[in-house]
Amino acid sequence: MVATSELTELRIFSNLPERELDAIAGFVRRTAVAAGTMLISAQVPGDAVYFVVEGSVKLQLVRESGVELTLALLGPGDIVGEVGLMTGKPTASHAITREQTTLLWMERREFLKALELSPTFARNLATELSLRLLTSYERFQALATLDVTGRVARQILELAERYGKPVPGEGIHIVFAVTQGEIAELIAATRERVNQIMVRLKRAGVFSVDEHSRILVHRADVLDELCRL
Repeated sequence: MVATSELTELRIFSNLPERELDAIAGFVRRTAVAAGTMLISAQVPGDAVYFVVEGSVKLQLVRESGVELTLALLGPGDIVGEVGLMTGKPTASHAITREQTTLLWMERREFLKALELSPTFARNLATELSLRLLTSYERFQALATLDVTGRVARQILELAERYGKPVPGEGIHIVFAVTQGEIAELIAATRERVNQIMVRLKRAGVFSVDEHSRILVHRADVLDELCRL
């Protein structure tokens, strides 16, 4: 059984009345899985929902040609698999861990029961889904209106806002590694073009990359200026 204090560290469980939180805690389990673990397979109905505590997950589409395409990166605080459980339909993409990842999870029956038991939990889920929809809309808008430099800037800024931790005197550190190839796939650009832009921005001191390929944003204001319409 997972402690309620751990649940409240995740957005989806925030502000729940103690009685509701205690009830839901009995449904939740913890697991740690290796990089490359398939949490959800495309076209296969899911039977569990996952909450990322540490680590990261990618949503990946595999084309008929065998080419793999990253659709989204998910990190601490995010939910994986909720749409399939609520609709009863399989998704079009795989959900795969990118690194050693710690997860909390619930089976489908218990997840649906938790939504019935806790109106606050249901509202939090609706908020998370709305924010994800807004992020998707903003990404489509960026694809339609920004040049590649603007799209790179916007993607780094989005990751920093969602998964960044402030480093006093330095900037915002994105908590998991992101490759140039993944950024290229997310913004529909070539890896070569993304590499050119990122090298230029690093030389300008806008951000740096540590030995673990984690980005530290020093000048979020410059990124914001580059991705304005």
